[in-house]
Order: sequence, then C-alpha cells, then structure tokens
Amino acid sequence: MRTVAVILSLVVAPGFGASLPSVASAAPSASAAPGAASTGCEVVRFETSDSVSLEADWCPSVEGAPLLVLMHMIPPHHSRANYPVEVRASWVAAGFSVINVDRRGAGESGGVASDAYKGPKGKLDVAAALSFAASRGGNTADWACVGASNGTTSCLDYAAHAHTDDKAPSPSALVFMTGGTYTEAQTALAGSAAVNLPILFTFNEEEKAWSEGGRGGGEAWQWKTYSPGGHGTLVFGTNPESAGDVATFLTAALAK
Repeated sequence: MRTVAVILSLVVAPGFGASLPSVASAAPSASAAPGAASTGCEVVRFETSDSVSLEADWCPSVEGAPLLVLMHMIPPHHSRANYPVEVRASWVAAGFSVINVDRRGAGESGGVASDAYKGPKGKLDVAAALSFAASRGGNTADWACVGASNGTTSCLDYAAHAHTDDKAPSPSALVFMTGGTYTEAQTALAGSAAVNLPILFTFNEEEKAWSEGGRGGGEAWQWKTYSPGGHGTLVFGTNPESAGDVATFLTAALAK
C-alpha cells in the first residue's frame, strides 16, 4: 500500500508561548521519506514563529502517548536522517509519539544553519514542533526533548525558556546524546530549570568530560557510557542497545 505524505502549513504565534494555532489546509506531498511507510510516519511541514519552514517526520502512537521531539546533530552537515527508521519505529512501538525535525538550515528545512545553535532561534524549532504535534493531538503535557550533539543546545534553550513562559509546554525529561560545551552556548545547565528534570546523558569514553562533569547535579539524572560508542546518534550504529536504553529511561521518566 502506498503511503501519501502530507505537508501542512503551521504558523507558531510570535513568542511561541501563545495558545496553540490551528492548522491550515493540507496539501499532499510529492513523496514520502524513505521508511515512512514502515514506521507509520508522515512527512509534514510547518513554520516557526519567525517564518522558517521546517520539514519533519510525524510518527504518532496511541492517543495520549508521551511525545518525543528529536533534535539531530549540527546543521547543515546532518539532518533528521540521524535518527534511523528502525530506532524511531522502536520508540513508537514502545508507546511514544515521535516528531523528528530537520532543524533550520538542515535537510529539507529552510533557514540559516548557524541559527539552529547560535543565538535565540534554535528553541523556536522545538516550539514549532510542539505546536504541530499538539495540532495533531500529540501529548505536549508529557513530553521529552531528545538532542544529539548540538541538538542538545536547542533542547536546553527551550527548557530554560519554557520555565519563564507559562504558556510554553515544559518538557518532562531531556536526553543529551553526547552533550558538550556547545550544549551551553546560550544557557548554562547549572542553575537552569533543567536541573530539576530527569536527564539521560549518553556518551563514549573519549567524549565523557562534559557529561561526567554533571555528576552530582540533578537528583533524577542518569549517565550511560558506551564502548566503542559513537558521537551523538552514531551510537545507534556502534551500540544498537542504546535505543532501548533511551526508551527505558523515558518510559520511567515520563510515567512520573
């Protein structure tokens, strides 16, 4: 059976803390991304509050399922393809809805790549993904931001912002896959709202310094070292069990 991808236009209100917008009329896409049919995903488009068009995979699970927002490694060299089809499928099967975003300047999204991780605009990508998911019935009251490499930057920036805006859905948990000093480009982890969230830090022995430096931080933080490991989402190839470890952590974190 052929899967038809749907492109949606969604505009997030300025400040992205306003009430979630309605979805404009949908138009069929020319094609679905590879693996879309096997994961039950749709390829969709929506806009950020600063009018950047983003493309994403929307992979819903059962009604009310916790939501995962995926932020890939550094644009423009990486894209949402960092999260393999089989990994996303396993998370949907584990009971999560997933939105896997091409960050601005990457893949099929518009915008300037450096804006995804330098300055205030990266968090707008997370906000737009949440608004789209909510328009499709996604559970933005119980969700986690999963960031790989400097995708962690957008996750942390958004979490800090949401703490100051009661109309912005705050994450219930974070996953930092090979976080580093770049994670804190705009927001220091220590002293931020994220300290009170469950956070899973994944890393390899060669890149453990920043993640290990957080030991003794949040009470609900966990650390996972992989050998040989791989930077960010590359760990899914070197250590396939890592996808299950993320699901196990988030199942416990989002059930609280």
